[in-house]
Amino acid sequence: MPRQDLLSWKVHRKSLDARGQKVLFSFIIDAEVRNEKKYLRKKDVSKAPDETFTFTPKGTSPLQNRPVVAGFGPAGMFAALLLAQYGYKPLVIERGPQIDQRTQDVQAFWKGQQLKPESNVQFGMGGAGAFSDGKLTTRSKDLKSRKVFDELVRFGASPEILYEQHPHVGTDGFVKIIKGLRDEIERLGGKFCFDSQLDDLEIENDRLKAIHIKDKGWIPAQALIAAVGHSASDTIRMFARHGLVIEGKPFAIGVRIEHKQDFINQAMLKDRASDPALLPARYQLTDTVATGKGVYSFCMCPGGYVIAASSEPETVVVNGMSYSDRAGENANAALLVQVGPEDTGNGVFDGLVYQEKLEHAAYDVSHSYKAPVQLASDFVEGKVSDHFEDVRPTYPLGTVFTDFSTLLPEPIASSLKEALIAFEKKVPGFLKGSVLTGVETRSSSSVRILRNKESLLANVYGFYPCGEGAGYSGGIMTSALDGMKCAMALMDNFDKPSNSPLE
Repeated sequence: MPRQDLLSWKVHRKSLDARGQKVLFSFIIDAEVRNEKKYLRKKDVSKAPDETFTFTPKGTSPLQNRPVVAGFGPAGMFAALLLAQYGYKPLVIERGPQIDQRTQDVQAFWKGQQLKPESNVQFGMGGAGAFSDGKLTTRSKDLKSRKVFDELVRFGASPEILYEQHPHVGTDGFVKIIKGLRDEIERLGGKFCFDSQLDDLEIENDRLKAIHIKDKGWIPAQALIAAVGHSASDTIRMFARHGLVIEGKPFAIGVRIEHKQDFINQAMLKDRASDPALLPARYQLTDTVATGKGVYSFCMCPGGYVIAASSEPETVVVNGMSYSDRAGENANAALLVQVGPEDTGNGVFDGLVYQEKLEHAAYDVSHSYKAPVQLASDFVEGKVSDHFEDVRPTYPLGTVFTDFSTLLPEPIASSLKEALIAFEKKVPGFLKGSVLTGVETRSSSSVRILRNKESLLANVYGFYPCGEGAGYSGGIMTSALDGMKCAMALMDNFDKPSNSPLE
């Protein structure tokens, strides 16, 4: 192409192919050119897609009060943002505090102070996504994905997330975005109530009439987007008592595994392990074991930390987190085993009870918030560890050696053991010195609140189950997209509100 034909260009997508002996970057470029027809005849050139998000609400049903969004995690954030942008002035209620207070409470817990059940890694402004690697992965080609990315950049994320193959913002980057989103929603007329747990509903003739906020009273509400998160088991059980149709669904449990990040770099990149353009390296592993269960790595955090993620007293729950620079000494990932009714029973809440029992059992190992740990090689060999090797666990509240073969239920333990042996064959050295920390039980919800596939309404008119807690997403991006879907469904049903409670 002659230089004068290229008017402007930008990267549309950047990806990395590290298979085989070569490491290759692949780029898709958006270019504005002269003589467009000439270049469109070339094999690898096509018209750039129009990724503009457009939506025209069709709702006509009168809405007497503000629509309510319960929960301000990724699903609630983007539901509320879209409602606000279209003039619906949502009321957002969040059981936890604002992000600065929440961050103080989480840091205090990680330093050994008391766990606050309403202000922790699971609950509070930002939801569980606020303390994570901030991964923004989705397989969806929906135009709503581009809007989510555009909004994240507008509120402070690096523009690189628009084209990177594995975009992430880090927990520190996400805090800035959360604040910007909240400010925008308020600027557009939205209202926030923090430290405000949804704990009751008023339903009349299968229609939502009002909601109750713990210690604050009743609020009239005809439309509710319930984005309460996968850890709000008390709220989910309350929904069931009011007749919301809920079913159990498959989920996964397991442990976190930590390696030195330098080992992962070498194992994945080999002779390119010192190339700064490729660091830090990541991995993804899967295996189907003799039990028929799938075992897989999940939420891999390069240069990250294993964190204390409990939300209920006398439970131990772990998760993974990275800062935006991913500069930590260790890499960690969840190793999860599929769980189904054959493990838990067929009752609606049997899976939830299964999770809760395991979290309490992990606490009972030391009767403290110390996390159970074991060298991966010892777990495979049936030995209880009594020392660490090269890898030191990053879990902040201390650890206690245990035997995951007895802590984890069968066949979860045997499935994990078999998969680790398979992973060692795929990545030689994977077991050597690596540390297992448990338990990881909150990767996904064990229940689903049923909703109509088209209207997205539950069996109570005006009630929109949304996000991870309702069983329709898993991760920041899929939750944000589901939040937008529910907001659009609400606006396709209801007209803008005529009154605004809590002025």
